[in-house]
Amino acid sequence: MVLRQCSTIDFMRLPTKPIVILWTLAPWPFLAAGLHIFHSIFWSFFLYHGCCLLPAIIWKRKHWKQHLALPTKKEVAYLVAGSLIFSFFTWAGFHLLGPYIFNKQKALESLTYRGFQPSWLVPLSIYFVTVNPIVEELFWRGVVLNELAEEETKAFSMPSLWTNLLFAAWHVLVIRLFVAPAFMYVAFCTVMAVGIFLSYLYRRHSSLVLPALWHGLVFDLAVVIILWSVIKG
Repeated sequence: MVLRQCSTIDFMRLPTKPIVILWTLAPWPFLAAGLHIFHSIFWSFFLYHGCCLLPAIIWKRKHWKQHLALPTKKEVAYLVAGSLIFSFFTWAGFHLLGPYIFNKQKALESLTYRGFQPSWLVPLSIYFVTVNPIVEELFWRGVVLNELAEEETKAFSMPSLWTNLLFAAWHVLVIRLFVAPAFMYVAFCTVMAVGIFLSYLYRRHSSLVLPALWHGLVFDLAVVIILWSVIKG
């Protein structure tokens, strides 16, 4: 009984910060397995969201469960304006620069190879602007950023840079399937800048709800617009 109690106490006292740092590397093997071993969009999302992010979200729920305040009307107004403006420029930019940035044939072949069907477009889009931003914000900002930095730590700090560097890094596995190699660095820097902005929103408002809404209704919606343009265009 004494040995069991001691082992439990020792386990509870283990430093968790190194574990969380290593956990930020986990999306690579999980997503790589879904994309390149199972060759499945479904399994890619399941492994990344369900097997990689969700356990950490549940384990470290103390970090984020008090940070779920709803945004104000003014913040919602900025969100709506940001969504409309960003969506318009995404649509216009794709039609102007899309042929130089995206290899449409390669993108379609990559999606089809991983089981995509036209009937998936609407449910996949809904999933991408709802579930994806919630799970990612709870993990990257709610767990990782909070584990590595104190609440008063500024968004532009080493913990934030690490969080958003790794947040952007795993996107390379997906981006490389659709974007011309010359634009890979631009895409990587763009995703990292988005992550830093979302971290700033979180620290500024002490709530994960607003960055999750921006994540889904501004940035992920832009990806959905591009997806629709590739498939339907």
